[in-house]
Amino acid sequence: MRQELNFWVIGGDMRQVRLAGLLAADGHSVHTFALEQGERPEQVREAATLREAALADCVILPLPVEGETGMLNAPLSAGRHSLSQVLDALRSGQVICGGRVSREAAVLAEERGLVLRDYFLREELAVANAVPAAWGILQRRGAFLRRPGICSPERGRRARPWRSGLPLTRS
Repeated sequence: MRQELNFWVIGGDMRQVRLAGLLAADGHSVHTFALEQGERPEQVREAATLREAALADCVILPLPVEGETGMLNAPLSAGRHSLSQVLDALRSGQVICGGRVSREAAVLAEERGLVLRDYFLREELAVANAVPAAWGILQRRGAFLRRPGICSPERGRRARPWRSGLPLTRS
């Protein structure tokens, strides 16, 4: 027998918007906060405040949890939200999942009696995240433009960004 859970997805980018949609599709109750600029399925409810977040079975924070020091990573939010403000709205003992949790964020959660789990410490997630992250970096570098020696679908050649002459490190 499947039990519906109450999830709150707070902050983040399109990965969190997609996660909210997947959880809702699985039949769970899903609320989002600080994701108002992302398109989400109609069964996902965007909350204007965190007043009911303390009722959640699980709160999911973004990867990484913090943007600027002390601030929630929320590029899809029209406003700025401090991590303290978010954690203050939750109840002691509540399960919170976040990615790349800083020492400061862990201390804030511990002070409030929250159970904070860093999902990015799971090896399978770190490895699975590395591939799209690498592709994104290469695309920003222009490694997949049609140039001699680079991926050419008409000729069936494979992408070889390391031969493009573009640096593969951050500048």
